[in-house]
Amino acid sequence: MQTNIRNIFTLGLTASAVATLVACGGGSDSPAPTPTPTPAAVQGKAVDFYLAQATVTFLDCSNKTVTTKANGDFTFPDGCTTSALKVTGGTDIGTNQPFTGVLQAPAVAYKAGVTPVVTPLTTLVAQLGSAQAAALATKLGLQGKDLATLDPMQDAAVLKAAVVVQQLVDQVSKALAGLSKSTGGTLTAEAAAAAAASAVASAVNAGSGTADLTSGTLVSTVITSAVQNAKAGFPASVQSNIAAVAANVAALTGPVVTSQVANVSAALGTIVLGADPAATLAALQQGGSVNAVVDSAKSTTSNALVAAVTPAALADSTLTTKLGALGGAVATGNAGAIQTAAGNLGGSVDSGAINTVADSVKPTNFIQLASLNINSQLFPIGDTVTVTGGTLNAIKVAVSQSGNAFAGGAAEVRAGLSYTYNGNQVDVIIEKVALTFNGSTLTAAQVPAGTNYSFRIAGTVAASANLSNGAADNLFDNANGGSLNLPFNVFLAKLRTAGALSATQVDALTPKSTATFPVTFAVSGQGGKAISVGALVNGSAQKTSAQTVETASAKVSGNGIKTTVTLNP
Repeated sequence: MQTNIRNIFTLGLTASAVATLVACGGGSDSPAPTPTPTPAAVQGKAVDFYLAQATVTFLDCSNKTVTTKANGDFTFPDGCTTSALKVTGGTDIGTNQPFTGVLQAPAVAYKAGVTPVVTPLTTLVAQLGSAQAAALATKLGLQGKDLATLDPMQDAAVLKAAVVVQQLVDQVSKALAGLSKSTGGTLTAEAAAAAAASAVASAVNAGSGTADLTSGTLVSTVITSAVQNAKAGFPASVQSNIAAVAANVAALTGPVVTSQVANVSAALGTIVLGADPAATLAALQQGGSVNAVVDSAKSTTSNALVAAVTPAALADSTLTTKLGALGGAVATGNAGAIQTAAGNLGGSVDSGAINTVADSVKPTNFIQLASLNINSQLFPIGDTVTVTGGTLNAIKVAVSQSGNAFAGGAAEVRAGLSYTYNGNQVDVIIEKVALTFNGSTLTAAQVPAGTNYSFRIAGTVAASANLSNGAADNLFDNANGGSLNLPFNVFLAKLRTAGALSATQVDALTPKSTATFPVTFAVSGQGGKAISVGALVNGSAQKTSAQTVETASAKVSGNGIKTTVTLNP
């Protein structure tokens, strides 16, 4: 009985195993079917700096949308591997400002291991067509770089170009919005961005060499073209006289847009990539470079300026020169100059609106640079200075405080000095200068003991050093009611004492007559904090432009002055 039970069990097990093998294809000469692999999701990245929580629209995939992650990453929807892209909204993690522009990228077929990007540069490519991508890269000084797949945060030159391009597009878009508002048009923000991007792409592509995005001529061309591109969004009264309106808007807003874009470019300086994108961004923030980008992103000056001028004046070709003068005054932030230029236009400018513009651009709560003292000779702040004395050992800058320049915090700055003489560029960065004010008057300026000085000398003499002062250094001088003393000879002597320069080299780097050379002075706050710096010009305070001083290990990107000194016997 037990034997029968065992046999039945064995037969049952064998039958079951055979059935299983047959079901799996076992026992047959036919190969097992190969499972169909699940296609890998296509990853993309949205970059101005990285855009977090932005909306990506897939224009060729039924306008499906996804949201970017904190590092700009996004995933294509299922079944969509090729699509033109549009990015809007979100937050720029570099500036921590809302992203108000529109980025685009043309349709590019996905390739395994390649991440498509959507950037200000792909936005230009989208306007011209993918076939023009390589030529456009060359015109931007990015020859051989693949704009469709190269993450700007991984390439210093591409990053700078992308940020500057976006600020140019953004500022022109705002001018178009102001024109639409002033004339009762219906131009949308997206249409304004497209018109501006198309104008930038065309202007860059039409040039014979590498485009200078900070050129006033290029900016004027861009604005003129952008107004014409946006023609359909303006009322018939503007459309019928679009050439005159375009020329006047370019004259009016060109200086403002040029100033904003030039400040961004100057503040970024030479970008040095860190170990990863986060380190790169942190260095730009700590050095103060991002402050100019924030200022530009937040600025609505080009919009408000156009809206302050009557539609009739914008269409009057006889007013182009006067409108240009008003734009130039607004670009300086000099309230007196703005009122004079506006007065010359009479009823063509709304007085209340232009006063609001003037209030928004004039410096407030700032360090004021009032004059220069060189070889005991006093000069106003200006682009050029001619001085006598044979040798230049120091420049003393008269400094005062208007309002509360440090927002209640310590009155401490990072300072940079740069000059080019005798075939050499000398760059000096002082990591901390502690200022003391009695009301508005500067009463002390000291470099605390243990502060790092960073030096870079490039040219016929080459040197680089980081030195720390054992005792506090005094940079205060009583000249002109309280001045910050920038002693070239003392700074060079530090390198001589440290053995980085010989006496002969120090002599070669000390400016002597007869010579003409540029001098740059830049100031930023500690830890990348923005410090407003103004200059006294013709009795009124006006904004100073962005200036950057760099060494091999440090950067000061802030506001300051650049002047050309002619030294005579």
